[in-house]
Amino acid sequence: MARPKQWRTVVNERQPSREETGRVTKRILLADDDPGVRELLGRVLESEHYGVTFAKTGREAAAKFVSDPPDLVLLDLNMPEKDGWAAFRLMNATNTLVPVIIITARPNQYPQAVELGVDAFMEKPLDLPVLLEAIQRLLAETEAERTRRLTDPDFKTASLSHPPQRPETENTHESQEQGQDSRHR
Repeated sequence: MARPKQWRTVVNERQPSREETGRVTKRILLADDDPGVRELLGRVLESEHYGVTFAKTGREAAAKFVSDPPDLVLLDLNMPEKDGWAAFRLMNATNTLVPVIIITARPNQYPQAVELGVDAFMEKPLDLPVLLEAIQRLLAETEAERTRRLTDPDFKTASLSHPPQRPETENTHESQEQGQDSRHR
């Protein structure tokens, strides 16, 4: 007995899953109390084929991390109920192999990120291309690579906030001063 024509059409129109097309979705927990950041960053991450879970508070972020560990966490520091550092400590005690990137507008937090062993740190405003590259790099690590990186005595939190500055040569500095002099004339 032949199948009804409509059923064959449904089967033929089925879209392949991400796994079938080679695009496996990694899950990211995005914890930020700012709805604008959650919406914008969430859309960007989803457009990059990441599954996104949202948290508005530190307590909610920690609870979601414990109940269903993501593949990576983007964690703001200024959140109600439990700040980002308290949430990070709980997450890190629960599972050290989940990479965490701190995203914050709170100034002068990089030294604490280094002290606590955070994977990466970015001050707001966010540089999305740099952030996406760091996410991709961290998610591409195998468990063995991540363990090696974290246990390396030279491990240091990656700062994603400012691109490395090129040292100025004396000639460059002098030419800038000359340019200023000519503008004042």
